[in-house]
Amino acid sequence: MSLIELTERLNQPKSSTYRILLTLENRGFIARSDEDGKYCLGYKQLMLTRKLLERNNLRAAAWQEMKRLSELFGDTVNLGVLAEGSVLYVEIIESNHALRMTDTVGSKAPVHATAIGKAIAAHLPQGELDALLDGCEYEALTERTIRSREPFLDELAKVRKAGYAFDNQEVVEGACCVAAAVFNMFGHVAGAISVSGPVHRYQPDKAPEIAAQVAASAKAVSRKLGFAEGN
Repeated sequence: MSLIELTERLNQPKSSTYRILLTLENRGFIARSDEDGKYCLGYKQLMLTRKLLERNNLRAAAWQEMKRLSELFGDTVNLGVLAEGSVLYVEIIESNHALRMTDTVGSKAPVHATAIGKAIAAHLPQGELDALLDGCEYEALTERTIRSREPFLDELAKVRKAGYAFDNQEVVEGACCVAAAVFNMFGHVAGAISVSGPVHRYQPDKAPEIAAQVAASAKAVSRKLGFAEGN
């Protein structure tokens, strides 16, 4: 905008507006075009935005909710993202129980068998989902693992309807996991948060409560990343 346009918009004297603009320009918050003399945002805004994004990355945004779930249930809490067609674990809080899951930060797991993988896949744009499924080998890790495309698509529909994903001994016999997707400020799925443990702690009388808390945490993390309902 030009000085005249800004003066009219702010309803301020031209001299006052100019002094403000000059100060902001000297500090890098705005810049003046040499071609038409109009003002626009300066490089300092990019620096501020970068710092804001760094403070609000997925791991930082998820940590408090992960701790909350860990204290609430005592089971392993995981944070995962999609990387090269697999689930990549980027943060884990281990269970305080003797019997617990053994994944580590930096390890990978198959999308089609994990709750985190299902939660992420269920909210991918159609093109990205098709590409993901085209490269999926549907390895049978246990007798309960989904082994083909159509049943997996049916599972993803259930995930979208329920708001969470469930792994019922599909990766490891005797182990269950509940996950919910996390979204960024643009409404794109950024990853998923999950709670996992032995199957006896995920019986029908307990699983709904765990799922509700995981979904609530995922929503809280999404809000920290700038996501707003209805995006």
